[in-house]
Amino acid sequence: MINLTEKLKIAMIKQNVTQQQLAERTEQKQPNLSAKMVANNFKLSEYQRLVEALGCRLEINIVLPNGEKL
Repeated sequence: MINLTEKLKIAMIKQNVTQQQLAERTEQKQPNLSAKMVANNFKLSEYQRLVEALGCRLEINIVLPNGEKL
């Protein structure tokens, strides 16, 4: 299973957005964003902001053994 940071990178590629552009959209410095991506060190609220800056939405589910999503 890939982590949220890897999914974020995939979304950036699909949305044709560079790290620099995403950093600007979220009002942070690109080196800071890069370091957090390398360390996989984001709070859930940061993922939310980054994903929304890409024009996407973040969904998180708990899936029970029977397949039911909560």
